[in-house]
Amino acid sequence: MEKIYRILLGIFLVCLIPILLVLSYWSCRYSYYGTVDYSIRNLLIKDSTWKHFVIFLLTSVLVYEGDKWLNAQNQIKQEKICIYTLLATSVTAFLLGSIYVLNNPYYPVGDQISATAFAAYCRDGNFIMLCSGGYVGMYQQQKGLGILYEMLFALFGNFNYTPAKILHVIWWVLAILAGYGFLKLNTDRAIFRIVYCIMMLGCIPFLLYLPYIYGDVLSISFGMVMFWAVSAYEHYEKKRYIALAACVAGIAVLARKNTWIILIGVGIYAVLVCLKKKKGQYLLAGFAILLTAALTVKAVDVMYEYRSGYPSDIGIPSILWIAMGLQETDGMAGVYNRYQQTTFAEHDFQQEPAAQEGKEYIRERLREFRENPAMARDFFKRKLEDQWIEPLFSSLKATETFDTDGEPLSSGITSLYYGNIHETVWKLANYYQSIVYLAGLVLGIVLCGRWWQKKEIPTALWLPLIGIVGGFLFSIIWEAQSRYVFPYYVFLILFVPMGLYETGRAISRLPKHRRKTTEQNQTQEESLREIA
Repeated sequence: MEKIYRILLGIFLVCLIPILLVLSYWSCRYSYYGTVDYSIRNLLIKDSTWKHFVIFLLTSVLVYEGDKWLNAQNQIKQEKICIYTLLATSVTAFLLGSIYVLNNPYYPVGDQISATAFAAYCRDGNFIMLCSGGYVGMYQQQKGLGILYEMLFALFGNFNYTPAKILHVIWWVLAILAGYGFLKLNTDRAIFRIVYCIMMLGCIPFLLYLPYIYGDVLSISFGMVMFWAVSAYEHYEKKRYIALAACVAGIAVLARKNTWIILIGVGIYAVLVCLKKKKGQYLLAGFAILLTAALTVKAVDVMYEYRSGYPSDIGIPSILWIAMGLQETDGMAGVYNRYQQTTFAEHDFQQEPAAQEGKEYIRERLREFRENPAMARDFFKRKLEDQWIEPLFSSLKATETFDTDGEPLSSGITSLYYGNIHETVWKLANYYQSIVYLAGLVLGIVLCGRWWQKKEIPTALWLPLIGIVGGFLFSIIWEAQSRYVFPYYVFLILFVPMGLYETGRAISRLPKHRRKTTEQNQTQEESLREIA
């Protein structure tokens, strides 16, 4: 069992390291810049590589020195500092987030207004959007978000988005708390939790996405809670943690269907823990979480079938999104171009013929890639770069639709979206992004070293990393959208403190190594003189 466990971890690390290496390399060389003219595509801008490295190394040294200072304190004082940091971070995040969402006049359009309008119409007994060719009839995954907004509108009124924005602020704080708890369970240094709090507070795209009326913030937050709950179950073996994990998994998958990526990660993690500890209960726990998520989605389907009379499973086949993800549109690789909806409509909203056309397109496109490998490399390189090295992850572009009742935008919001603050925010997020990727790479290398030396690694640390690898692989085949990969970027922040610490520790050893080498050389010279 132990041998199989090590082999599986080795295979996983072989997948993880190249991903982090590529992201680190790209993020230090260039980045995609979201222009203030949101009607044009992002621009690829060359970065100052040495500046990114210097900032990363200086941050690493600060973290390492902070750890030395903390270790000089007793355990009780260390815990107090951690708690005060967590409290200050949570309060600051809540106040900053609340001020921002209440002063940002963002109003949803596109999928966001359609999904929430579906909730409002259903409350009024109008289910026409569920018919064949209707918005939710085609996009069946929006039922989950619809039922969540039905509940919200039942409390605060139809199309009242302010409570949703405030809830997003609460979800941000919850993500901070859950990540802190995860690190407390699985790491032994107080500095990791402190740096994590600072990094989460400084995650600019998270703040900018708070007004966004969709399921992204909720799914990220509840994903973090699930990581903590699953880890807590491994530590304490209390069933209540699995119950909590199953509950948040069900809600998260309603909010965003791509939550299934980290749920699959939970299943893989359950297998790893089962192999390591030789206890079948972990497989059962993982199965319970996955089953709860699946049954939650099914229950919503059945509920809408009963209320509306329209059948489920009549939506656009998923294969059409994969086909769209292989297309070139206006010089951009794999971006949204309505291909899946147009193809579905051309076949009278019939799944089988539409899916068949998608499969035929994929076969033809793969044949083109095989015949022209250079084209294939360029296509997928551009597709991945556009998603993973846009420092703001399209957060401003996604929220650049306003309802001001005819009043002009405030100077702060205007500058954020179209002026000097936009430039400053992008630059800060750019350096922040390289720190995240470089720290993740360093930690990945350290984990490889520990695996090779057969040293103990907390199993729960693999859980978010499995989700990150899954998210990267998914971004290769699916529609290219940087918002879709943002959750995995947030999950990677969990490992940034460890990567920074390990880098700082390596730097601190360099002078010691040089002194030791010099002393050895002097000793050898003295010995040679004595022999002579």
